[in-house]
Amino acid sequence: MLRLLMMIFCLTGLLACAPDAERSETPAASGEGVDIVIDLMAAFNAHDADKMREYWHSDVTWFEVSGNQSSVITSSASQLYTELVDYFESYPTVSASLENISVNGNYVSAIERPVWEEAGERKSQASVVVYEITDGKVKRFWYFPPQ
Repeated sequence: MLRLLMMIFCLTGLLACAPDAERSETPAASGEGVDIVIDLMAAFNAHDADKMREYWHSDVTWFEVSGNQSSVITSSASQLYTELVDYFESYPTVSASLENISVNGNYVSAIERPVWEEAGERKSQASVVVYEITDGKVKRFWYFPPQ
């Protein structure tokens, strides 16, 4: 009987020490696509639309997704540049962070959380964003409805 209890105790100890997916830490996303998106966000936070251009294809397309539809917001680097210059003028305090960055092949996804002040009140929202990276630049990106 003592021998049986010792075996159960040892097996329980071994199983408790066995690695499993629930206890393993997920490694941080990395790679060229992540670096591009992080650098793009740094340029955004500096309100440097010229620097941001370095990370886009000339025919970069920005989509907004809502329900079962998506709409093209811009379809060229020059359009996106103009949109951002106007945006920075309208929201001079805006900055953003990326959370939960994930990579799947040429796609980098994250939760983008901008913060800004409007009429003296601090505002914030969060949206899922997916970037398609092609030839080292953002080719397309999709924003899902803010939460």
